[in-house]
Amino acid sequence: MYWVRRPPIGRWLAAVLLIAVGLVSDLRAQPTSEHPFLGTDVAAGDVITDLEWRRVPAGMFPVVDGLGLVARVDLKAGSPLIPEVLGSVAAPAGWWSLVIEVPSFLAPGTRLALLHELDGEPVEGILLATSRDELAYGPSTGLVAVAPEGATAVARANLEDTLVVLLLPG
Repeated sequence: MYWVRRPPIGRWLAAVLLIAVGLVSDLRAQPTSEHPFLGTDVAAGDVITDLEWRRVPAGMFPVVDGLGLVARVDLKAGSPLIPEVLGSVAAPAGWWSLVIEVPSFLAPGTRLALLHELDGEPVEGILLATSRDELAYGPSTGLVAVAPEGATAVARANLEDTLVVLLLPG
């Protein structure tokens, strides 16, 4: 007489459990993060102002926080911003640079209007770099490029504490 052995119920349960764990891990939502993409085409050396924030899987692209938003190469609309395509802000040829107090929330590449006289015309400036006080006791300072025709007036107003920093739209 041929005896039938007991079915391997333990192995079947282990296999079903393994398949269930695999399905749950595959169907579970993956973590995502927001990453900046270009909104319009940008030529090399231009400051990037038009950004689109898109959700991508976490860790897909390196973080670009704190980097100057200046294109190192020509970029097409929709390109992701990564450290390799971003460079630092450069002063236009012939412009002078000076250190002044700037609001702490400004990023390199921000266009400024520097008012050195109450009734005079403002002088255009570009924020090249910022420096924040680590202990947060002092004001934030920034290296600002200024056109040479207005640089001395801006420097004088900065020394006399009469300089007003305005933000230009765009």
